[in-house]
Amino acid sequence: MKLLRSEKPPEAPEAAAIWWATRRQLDPARFANDGAFTTWLADDANARAWADFESRDQLIGSFATMPEIREMRWAALEVARNRSRPPRGRWALAAAIAASILGGALWIAGPASAPDAPVVVAGVDVKRFATGVGQRRDVVLGDGSKVTLNTASLMEVRYSAERRDIRLIAGQAMFHVAKNPDRPFVVAASNNQVTAFGTAFDVRMRPTGQVQVLLVEGRVRVEPIRKQGFERLIPALARTDLVPGERLVADASGSIDVAKVDVERETAWDRGVLIFRNDSIGDAIREVNRYSAIKLVADDPALAGLKVSGVFPTASREDFIAALEALYPVAARPEQGGMIRLGWRRGTRRL
Repeated sequence: MKLLRSEKPPEAPEAAAIWWATRRQLDPARFANDGAFTTWLADDANARAWADFESRDQLIGSFATMPEIREMRWAALEVARNRSRPPRGRWALAAAIAASILGGALWIAGPASAPDAPVVVAGVDVKRFATGVGQRRDVVLGDGSKVTLNTASLMEVRYSAERRDIRLIAGQAMFHVAKNPDRPFVVAASNNQVTAFGTAFDVRMRPTGQVQVLLVEGRVRVEPIRKQGFERLIPALARTDLVPGERLVADASGSIDVAKVDVERETAWDRGVLIFRNDSIGDAIREVNRYSAIKLVADDPALAGLKVSGVFPTASREDFIAALEALYPVAARPEQGGMIRLGWRRGTRRL
């Protein structure tokens, strides 16, 4: 199979969603490390288009892995980027190919709905909730469950009489689940689903495609949505039950790691703060940058490797910078392009 001639998605959100979904299916490792997708998804119109496509993509299942379907997906990408066609025809043909891949599901590129607007999919009310960069939002669901969305997050909620389905499309969320053993509460994130049994837990999706599930209290079960190999015959092989204080990390390849973590620190964002305990400045900057459109940069490895501890409000980048300038001979210098560069203070020696 030849590599794609173009590395850029179409401009129209609906067509671009087809393009990105196809890349994810054909080359998941590359997709997981593609920062361009995260940038594209940050746009509200793109996020809604992606959510619409994802809701239809759930119909695919293992059918999408067939060689014939993979060939059709490559063709869909090529058509979507063929600039020799008129725009309307190009997107219509790409959409038609995508629809055939979805087993006959119809792709309708209509007006995008607002993040909170209910839509109807297969007779089920669907609601979407989103936060911008630096925002945190509490959502009380119809059954009394509470969800707190962290910065730059997008969540889709589908409630039916039989199940309570949540899909975390981007970002991070803390769930406090109302008990109802007859109506499972299931959170899907990438290729992982978390079944809660009256509990509190945190789910985070990283730009790399990695998914993290942290259990605060109660019990949850984590398993892949699309199982592989013997897992298809014996589903229990793919299940992981967590106990309070454990965090499961699943990467894009399906590798699973479970370890005990500092729950207070990992859930501090839910209280509007970040806790650093002897973290490198480089790692701390990556967390602080999640909450602001103006990014901090520390190019010098010696500076980035210095350690920092403390509790800082997520909404105050200035407090973090002030602490660094007080602890070390460093200075923050604003630069053009919405960036603040951390460097050594003039007239001081590096540590």
